Amino acid sequence: MSILEGKGPVNEVTPATRTATQIKMNTRATYQQLLSAYSNGLNLFWRNTSASPSAISAALGTDAKEIFELHGMIGELIAKIRPQDIEQVNKVIGEFTYNADGTVTIKPKTLPTTPSSVPVPPTTPAQ
Repeated sequence: MSILEGKGPVNEVTPATRTATQIKMNTRATYQQLLSAYSNGLNLFWRNTSASPSAISAALGTDAKEIFELHGMIGELIAKIRPQDIEQVNKVIGEFTYNADGTVTIKPKTLPTTPSSVPVPPTTPAQ
């Protein structure tokens, strides 16, 4: 039977169906916004090309600890829902310490010192 024949049931859009669709869309959009804010925040802090994490932490001042804690709670929520969504971005998180005054100290990254982990530049064949 062709749709052009006008036969067959037509799904009526009830107020409940319309509302349910809107709730689903809002929930999906809210999750995407949380995920985006979390990922962007981590990248802004840990992968910033203009300022080091230590400099950014110093600029946050005594608000740093609260910001880190709130951001951590958002990460925990996302991890409970779909941990695979933040698996990669979480790898950028470095080591840090909360201070009593609300500041955060960033532990500098240490480079490997063992000879096997030091990259060796490629050699060019003799001409």
